Amino acid sequence: MPRELITVQVGQCGNQIGCRFWELALREHAAHNASGVYDDALSSFFRNVDQRQQPPLNLPVGNGMGAIQSLKARAVVVDMEEGVIQHMLKGPLSELFDSQQLLYDVSGAGNNWAHGHHGYGPQYRDALLGRLRTAAEAADSLQGFLLLHSLGGGTGSGLGTYLLGLLEEEFPEVFRFSAPVFPSEDDHVVTSPYNAALAAACLVESASCVLPVENQALAAISSRCAAQPAPGAEQTSSACWTA
Repeated sequence: MPRELITVQVGQCGNQIGCRFWELALREHAAHNASGVYDDALSSFFRNVDQRQQPPLNLPVGNGMGAIQSLKARAVVVDMEEGVIQHMLKGPLSELFDSQQLLYDVSGAGNNWAHGHHGYGPQYRDALLGRLRTAAEAADSLQGFLLLHSLGGGTGSGLGTYLLGLLEEEFPEVFRFSAPVFPSEDDHVVTSPYNAALAAACLVESASCVLPVENQALAAISSRCAAQPAPGAEQTSSACWTA
């Protein structure tokens, strides 16, 4: 039976949402898995790794009663600016990821869909495929990919949709879910409407299912939950999973 879901988080927004997702996933599993066993539910999003072995050994679910050794997220983390990823690696989630899951640059996509899609996409094609294949090979019965990204910037919209096309090409029988954040009407980035329009056309072509959210709607939900007028990125990211 298909079980595992690989999360692919792309760009600043995608990685901020991804960080909150992993925090909430760990909290949820801790609340319902007090005995600390590696079961089917946990294996959907995490690998159980024995780091005493070199290279580290992925432990099977077995009868669902094995002890948790070291959890690693079933994820591929991509950004063309290193700030959010470096912040993540210095935080409490750092042990969830290893270097084989990360891909980043330093210059960014300049809020330009074409730069991400036609520039960084072909440039990092082989590296992206390598990380996706590694994540897929660690799954026993892969169910799908979940792409977290925004459509307003350059990396999430351009490189994110390029990556979605790679998934369709490389894993045509595996479901491809996209959870894109559309820019708000008063977005301060001049190119965001164009980025969103170009990216949306790619979603129609390559995604199995699109679960769209709008940035201003998330901000409004976050404001109501936090009872403050100006939510930060962390609260808005949390709203994606708690709304």
